[in-house]
Amino acid sequence: MALRISGAEQAQDASQEVWIRVWRNIEKFRGESAFSTWLYRITVNTCLTARRKEARRWEREVDEELPFLPEPPGGEADPEAAALSGERRAEIEASLEHIRPEHRAALVLRHMEGLSYAEISEVLDVPEGTAKGWVSRGRAALLVVLSQQDGGEG
Repeated sequence: MALRISGAEQAQDASQEVWIRVWRNIEKFRGESAFSTWLYRITVNTCLTARRKEARRWEREVDEELPFLPEPPGGEADPEAAALSGERRAEIEASLEHIRPEHRAALVLRHMEGLSYAEISEVLDVPEGTAKGWVSRGRAALLVVLSQQDGGEG
């Protein structure tokens, strides 16, 4: 999760910060939700905070490292499809950098981690409608960025 939200360069630091926060706050875990949900919330909040700080500090720089997206299954059967899929995945990874952090987090939780809207709501500590809206806005923003890239190449 930290890798997908923070990118490769910051993921290790973010992960360490997450475990420090878990250690310091474990007594605050009340068991009202699953431990994994609590851990997701800490991870997302830690990563979003770090990304906001980094964005303010390095506003004009472009991060060369891209977050990890899993390989789609069955890509090896058709080398051409696998190559095209890899290219598209790289475009998506780069495009995620241009999406607001909270929309990106919701999008990653929904489409890469497979969480339900209720789980996303709990992780991000927002109403379920807000979680749905963030996923939807993230998807729309991703499509805009991707279409601008496609339009710029032709």
